[in-house]
Amino acid sequence: MSIYDEESNVLIREYMEKYKDKHNKFVLISKSIPKYKPNQLSNCWHNYLNPLLCLDPLTDEEKNFIIKEANNNRMKDGKISWKKVVSLLKDKYGLLRSENKVRNFWNSKKKSDERRTKREFLLHRKRKKFSDEDQAILPVLEPNVSFNDRVLPIMEPKVSSNDFNMPYKMVPLF
Repeated sequence: MSIYDEESNVLIREYMEKYKDKHNKFVLISKSIPKYKPNQLSNCWHNYLNPLLCLDPLTDEEKNFIIKEANNNRMKDGKISWKKVVSLLKDKYGLLRSENKVRNFWNSKKKSDERRTKREFLLHRKRKKFSDEDQAILPVLEPNVSFNDRVLPIMEPKVSSNDFNMPYKMVPLF
């Protein structure tokens, strides 16, 4: 599915065929189709219009392969080399997938795993008394709050029966 109208898609395909060997093909095409910038044309081509792309949903085998290779192809700064993952995916399964599709799958998987882990932790916390091992994982909550390098006590409103219509007064909890 392309974000461009069908007429533009046809023109982009024609110009890509014409300029396929040029290093600045998207600049040349943007001069012929002035309503799109070169980076928009590049994005559209690499993610939707390239006839070599497989636009079918990822199979379970491909998903497992992406997970494994994304973990294996991390750079020193923790980023993942998506070009390498896509290249390995094409070598193994013979289908060219867009970097965008592979990266979107990875980020979606990572986010759903984080949500599941958080949900399981919260359920575990509700249902079970903590052992010493569990206490080691839980964050330690300080009874004081720091603000501009000053430690302030946590306050709560205190209401007494004789202050019924008076504003709340804040008193320290500890």
